[in-house]
Order: sequence, then structure tokens, then C-alpha cells
Amino acid sequence: MAANDATETTLDEPTQVLEFDIGDERYCVELDAVAEIIDRQSVRALPDTPPHVVGAMDYRGVTTTVIDTASLLDVGSNPDAPRVIVFDDGDEDSKVYGWLVDEVERVADIDPENVDDAPFGGDHTKGIVRRDEGLVVWVTPPTDGSE
Repeated sequence: MAANDATETTLDEPTQVLEFDIGDERYCVELDAVAEIIDRQSVRALPDTPPHVVGAMDYRGVTTTVIDTASLLDVGSNPDAPRVIVFDDGDEDSKVYGWLVDEVERVADIDPENVDDAPFGGDHTKGIVRRDEGLVVWVTPPTDGSE
């Protein structure tokens, strides 16, 4: 799937997402993509990495790339965020990586009628979810954590 295809996907039925905060903004990702939510651990720097890569940590014996999610999504920078959303599709050849977030809020169902196209956000933004409490930016994690 091309990166832009994620923003063109039409939802036919409710989808479960994990909602999280970065700064004052609320975001969500499809729950199926999430392996686990953990507290931030010790991270060691990696040479020659993109600016949004904070470093690597050990996650269940696997070297895991740690991403400054705010920087990746171009909404600032927070390399010291306390929580990590770990993405691992279980494929031996894929990288395990974690997104740094300020807080994980809840698992929620998204009704397709409440999702609008995103007017911003580039390749990682799937849509904007309208909720009574405000808007939630639906993002799609990169397939290898380094995009």
C-alpha cells in the first residue's frame, strides 16, 4: 500500500483505536497495530538516524527503535515523553518500534460517520474523528518506524 492510500481508505464499519495525547492534542491509531503500551525505559542513542529517532531500547529482548512522535508528526518535539506505544507486527523481518507519547487515554470505537478527511498531516494522517469532547487526529504508524 502506498503511503497516501491510508488517507483514501473508506471505513465501512466501526474500528477500534487507541487514543493518546501528545501535548494538548489527542491522536489515535488502530488498535490492531499496537503490541503493547509500556513506561519509557532507558534509551541509548543511535548514530546516523533521522531527527525523530530518539534511540533504541530493549523491549522483551528485542532492540526497539524509539521515535519522538511529536517530531515525526511535525507538531513539535518531546523526546522525554513518559509512555511508549510499541508496534510489532510479529514478522521476523520487520522492525519493532515505539512511539513516545505523553499519555495513553483509552480504547474507543470509531464510527465511520464521524471521520472526516484530514486537511493536514501528510502521509501519517488518516482522518479527523469528531467527538463530543473535541477532535481526534487519526494517524497511521509507518510500517518500519523510521519514515
